[in-house]
Amino acid sequence: MSIKTACLILASGDKYQKIGKVAADSFKKWHPDVDLYFINNENEKDYFSYDVIKVVGLGIFKFVHAAEIMKLKKYDKIILLGSDTITCSRLDEFMDNNHDDFLVTLDYPYQFNSARISSPDDETHLNADVICFNNVKVIYDMVRIAHFHKPSGMAEQGGVNEIAWSNTYDYSFSIVDGPYQTSKVVYNARAKGDMCLPYQYQDYSQYTGRPPKYPAYEKPWAGPLGEFYVEGDKLFTGDGKQIKVWHYCDGFGALDIPTYEKLVNNYISNWFNKDTKSFFKQHCAAEDFFEKDFFV
Repeated sequence: MSIKTACLILASGDKYQKIGKVAADSFKKWHPDVDLYFINNENEKDYFSYDVIKVVGLGIFKFVHAAEIMKLKKYDKIILLGSDTITCSRLDEFMDNNHDDFLVTLDYPYQFNSARISSPDDETHLNADVICFNNVKVIYDMVRIAHFHKPSGMAEQGGVNEIAWSNTYDYSFSIVDGPYQTSKVVYNARAKGDMCLPYQYQDYSQYTGRPPKYPAYEKPWAGPLGEFYVEGDKLFTGDGKQIKVWHYCDGFGALDIPTYEKLVNNYISNWFNKDTKSFFKQHCAAEDFFEKDFFV
């Protein structure tokens, strides 16, 4: 039986047009057989869902779009990828699993906590920006409960963790890149290794009144990214895990334009090694994105 599959990448706003194109082109390079919906500044008003963005916010907005596409176009499966991703392989773990209601990926290794839900531990914190659905009802519930997590700034993140870890829902799911220690693949933030952003790089000024030690465009990613290596048409982390999806996962949405540009340029000029950038060009349709300065 043929599984009708779609992928949605939402690049709404000037920040995400160039980086979102890389996300879309890389996915299509590896999945020419999947219908790609790349929603950007040029076509976002073509969807009924556009009218609700002011109500639900940008993060949840993507899931409203996904529900519209999956329901009206009668898809069996829909993959959602952030505009800050690069698809580096065929996503077999998503494509081949048609029995679980949804398929999820790991965030940085810290325990997700909100007023409504906590992940079981720091190895089960789920990220909402690289995810796959085989059941549109899961998306409906995510949109509904994500609203309650908006005050924390983790609306869709809260939604996916609540559906997975509360006892309220009876949906089946799999973590496609977990447990991290034994997984042979990474789909998300764990490509950076078994590490979180150290506290010196985080902004606690609202609590302390003091600015962070480092500006927001400085991160400690040069070490793990410098260890990436290529074998044939596969990209690996330094500890031998195949990178299926690269996800910057660096809070781009909260940054002003100059800081955002400096951060992306650090990835391009200082953190990704030469082999990785060549891989992105040759195997991920990135063209010359990693060969020049980035600007919005």
